[in-house]
Amino acid sequence: MRDWKKIFIAGLLAIVIVAGVLMYLGILDTLRIKRVLKGTEEAFEHEELGKLMSYVSLKYSDDYGFNYPMAKRLMSGLFRDFDQFEATVENPVIKIEEDTATVTFSLWITVNWNGTPSYIVGTNRSGAPVKVYLRKELLRWKVVRLEGVIKSQTSR
Repeated sequence: MRDWKKIFIAGLLAIVIVAGVLMYLGILDTLRIKRVLKGTEEAFEHEELGKLMSYVSLKYSDDYGFNYPMAKRLMSGLFRDFDQFEATVENPVIKIEEDTATVTFSLWITVNWNGTPSYIVGTNRSGAPVKVYLRKELLRWKVVRLEGVIKSQTSR
């Protein structure tokens, strides 16, 4: 009976040490940020506005003049005007510094517009270079700023 207690305490101690090492190395934060990217991609494709905006901070603002309510209105209009969204994120590079992070990647977003697949972000040749700024809010990473999403000039 006494040996089981020692084994149990040693096991708990090992779990705490491993969790501490993972947090110190930032592995858990990297996984959480990748989950944010994947979640936003899936929410976009399923046109789930509430889920998409759950990854965005209420303090969101960008160089285009958008804040959280304006971004939500923009996304609502896109979901209303277009069908069959497909978002593709390639080559994400994650840099974490304490409670902030930046992620750079190439982004393509295609939609079905009047029965024709069209790019609204990126082109058929290359994705738009995007930089996303995130901040940790209550143990969750939230998007606070976005750069580089420019509507393509030519569709198809």
